Amino acid sequence: MGKKGLTLIELMITIVMFAILAGVTTYVFRAILLSWSSQETRAGIDINLDRGIEEVVRDLREAKAIQSVNNDEIRFTLYESGTDNSYIYYLYNSSDSYPPGFNQSTYEIRRAALSGDISGTFTYGSGRLIIYDVVSPTTSDLSLSGNIITIDLSITRGDETMRSRTEVRPRNL
Repeated sequence: MGKKGLTLIELMITIVMFAILAGVTTYVFRAILLSWSSQETRAGIDINLDRGIEEVVRDLREAKAIQSVNNDEIRFTLYESGTDNSYIYYLYNSSDSYPPGFNQSTYEIRRAALSGDISGTFTYGSGRLIIYDVVSPTTSDLSLSGNIITIDLSITRGDETMRSRTEVRPRNL
């Protein structure tokens, strides 16, 4: 009568095969999770960038007067509720003073009211946050050439960077 069962070698081969299968499964699962996380970060950047640029474009398209200073701020005048109001879109980082030296890696785009006319003053750091994690002006740009405003922004979060470039021609100039 023959004995039935597993030999030690058969058991070892089975354990090694299961270990390899578990390792491959773990590697594939981890790669999928990293890809998903990266896509989630990129989607967040894309939403922030698109929403912010759309707001800036909407304001600048309706502007009556526009000024650009050093390709890092746009001053403009809008006709609202029967009066002219002047605003500024500018790059802000709490570690800088105005005018910023752009020694930081990321900035915020803020919209603030100007006191007086388009050449008026504002408090650096004031205004509503529009876009955050904007790469410094060596990469990003708010500039005016003739009647065309160029908005060229790069946003970075972690290892992900996205860039958006658009041109706006104000209707009321």
